Amino acid sequence: MKDRNATGEQQQNTDEMQAEREHRERQFAAILRISDALFSRLSVDDLIRQTLTVAVEVLNADTGSVQMHDPETDTLVFRYVTLPSHASLIGHAMPVSRGISGRVFRSGVSDLSEDVGAAPDFNPTIDRLTGYQTRSALTVVLRRAVGPPLGVMQVLNLRCERFNQHDLEVLEVLAAQAATAIENARLAELARKAEIINVIGNVSHDIYNLLTPLETGLLTLRPMLDELFARLESIRSRCSETPCAEELTEAASGVRSEYGWIFDEALASNKRVQARTRWIAGAVKGKLPAPVIEEANLNQTAREVASALGTVARKDGVDLRLDLKDPLPRTRFDPEHMYNALYNLVNNAIPETPPGGSVTIRTRPPEPGEETIRVEVADTGRGMEKEVRDRLFSDAAISTKPGGTGLGTRIVKHVVDQHHGRISVESEPGRGSTFSIRLPLLGRPK
Repeated sequence: MKDRNATGEQQQNTDEMQAEREHRERQFAAILRISDALFSRLSVDDLIRQTLTVAVEVLNADTGSVQMHDPETDTLVFRYVTLPSHASLIGHAMPVSRGISGRVFRSGVSDLSEDVGAAPDFNPTIDRLTGYQTRSALTVVLRRAVGPPLGVMQVLNLRCERFNQHDLEVLEVLAAQAATAIENARLAELARKAEIINVIGNVSHDIYNLLTPLETGLLTLRPMLDELFARLESIRSRCSETPCAEELTEAASGVRSEYGWIFDEALASNKRVQARTRWIAGAVKGKLPAPVIEEANLNQTAREVASALGTVARKDGVDLRLDLKDPLPRTRFDPEHMYNALYNLVNNAIPETPPGGSVTIRTRPPEPGEETIRVEVADTGRGMEKEVRDRLFSDAAISTKPGGTGLGTRIVKHVVDQHHGRISVESEPGRGSTFSIRLPLLGRPK
């Protein structure tokens, strides 16, 4: 009997040692893979994606997510999910006061829930949104060395048996590696951003210096031309009976009739270039100027944008159209801010519209029961998938253009918010996109 008991205990010890060895091997394998990712990828998104993929594979789980903390809204925002069918969750925010993820983030204590339905703080909202059934979950904090946590990592539904304490330890190791890698990548991005800010600051200064002589020259030349044509007119009147009078009038007529608007447009373009450069520099620095609200003409702003981008549209074979309701009800806004918002929307729409298509800027008075004026930018371009459309005006915005950052649409949202307006977008793949901005009528926004 003792022999049998001893044999049983020995077998149990052997099984435990085997399980412990397998657990350590999984830890080492996961650490090596994340270490490789740390040295081969500098993008924060790439690091998050790689770490979560490794976690799901190593733990033999069904799916997983990384939820990053947004300090401004005090929410956990889905940054990445492994199941393609759950892509709509990206950008979805949850208060840190709710759910298992919120509890783990607040407490800093990892959680192993073998039956999430029995957990008193389980939040079924995500399951309802995705149609997924969560049975078990491991949730750990993405903790950095100094400062508040970055967020949480969570894996769901072990594909065989159940999660155990060893699995939780593996995920904690991965989360620690991920947090270090993410923090390093963020610091690297901040360093690159600082370099870009310095470069843009220098470029902005250079552009101003280069344009100043042009503006000075135009302002000097215009009164000289005014005086020249006045003198020519005086000479012509004195020599009206001579054959050269008609020649004199004919030689000067072309320039005389055109130089005024050419000077006006050149000076206006000069100011727009300077203002646009200041805006780009401010956007990169995260310091856009406060709006200066005044009574202004939205149709005039739309015309200025169309004038500035007309050549770009024609070069790409795109018809840039104006569909303006005139007169519009009085409203107040910052013309420079609104110019930049519309400029961004139109400038983004042109390359998304194939040759032969059109981009239209339209304005509309209030609809019945509305107290807002509407300006729209509609294109006949490629349109957007729902995933891209839903994230356009969030911090998780992505660009459909190679090398794009999504910064332009965030600038537009910032301008609209400053004016207490609303922005929306309607778009389907292959059917174009329409961006609508609604601004309050009359008075300064409150």
